Amino acid sequence: MASQVGAINSVNALISRVFVQPKGDLADRLNSRITVVILAVSSGLLLSSHFIGDPITCWTPAQFTKQWVDFVNQYCFVHGTYFVPLDEQLSFDEGERKKVTIQYYQWVPYVFALQAFLFYIPRFVWKSLIAYSGYDLAAAVRYVDRFWNAIRDKDDTFKSRLAVFEGRPSVYIWDGIRLARKKRSRNMALFYTLSTVWQAINAWIQFYILTQLLDSPLYSAWGPSILGDLIQGNDWQTTGHFPRVVHCDFNRRRPASVQMDTVLCVLTLNIYYEKLFIFLWFWLAFVAVVSTINSARWVYYLCNTSKAQKMIRNYLATSPIKSPISDDQFFDALGPDGLFIMDQMALNLGDIPASYLTISMRNICQDFIESDEYIDDERTPFVKSIKHT
Repeated sequence: MASQVGAINSVNALISRVFVQPKGDLADRLNSRITVVILAVSSGLLLSSHFIGDPITCWTPAQFTKQWVDFVNQYCFVHGTYFVPLDEQLSFDEGERKKVTIQYYQWVPYVFALQAFLFYIPRFVWKSLIAYSGYDLAAAVRYVDRFWNAIRDKDDTFKSRLAVFEGRPSVYIWDGIRLARKKRSRNMALFYTLSTVWQAINAWIQFYILTQLLDSPLYSAWGPSILGDLIQGNDWQTTGHFPRVVHCDFNRRRPASVQMDTVLCVLTLNIYYEKLFIFLWFWLAFVAVVSTINSARWVYYLCNTSKAQKMIRNYLATSPIKSPISDDQFFDALGPDGLFIMDQMALNLGDIPASYLTISMRNICQDFIESDEYIDDERTPFVKSIKHT
């Protein structure tokens, strides 16, 4: 019981850590949050069942003592079993008898734990790359999110909220962009695109691992085929997939001989494994497809910033105050990384706080452009023109 409680507490701690800002885009949430939690919860609960209860129960001869029964159960659980339909006679040839081996059930919790770790790796790498770039994007998103949560329920006008945003969040974001430029950061969008590509490749690898873990002798399209068998009423006794009753061979040594015994064993866990693996097969296929589409979309956006610019233009169009800074001048002041930051703000926080932040950042844009600390050798013509007007 203590191990189950410990597993549940660990899972709760993991959930509380992953479901915080920044949430990321849909593919990122599917990979590094939802799938990680699904696999971690499954791993924790299944692993606890290995130590509490009887994951396998073998039918031993009546003359076996309790020590022998425990030994046979442990031996068959660790060594593996094989499936032969109950209406078929066991062959004397070992290779023929064991042609359908069942050796996955011992490793399922550990494979799920490894997969949960591997699904989180792309996000960890992205966080490391963004830290290397010189801009703490996660902290910026959390800062604006906390600020918005603190003021959104107050009865303020549009202009007063803009003034509040101009005083704190906008300055914070501009300071971060300026500091990142001092560190010659120009690669945030590229780093994120690379992480999405890795995310897609990893999702397909995990889907392949799941399929190979089962190694079906009958089907290549494992998930739909098993689901079709269940719908048609073809159970494990016919197909051999996730059998509940299996066979196990073990040797009994005596002073002058070695006797091989065969026992029937019940794999209760396969009742749950069948449903869980069918769900995960379709789920990982869905995650892999979404991740691939998302990576292709970000590769396109990396080469074409029109999507981010269009979003920002829509936000700026709601401004009640005409700014001396044009949209193109604002885009130039933001630069590629600034556009990426604003896109991430909208992605994680939503349109309303992102619109307040965008308008307020343009309102104070000229103050930072005219600051001597903002000048560097890589200033673009638009920014220089603003400086000299």
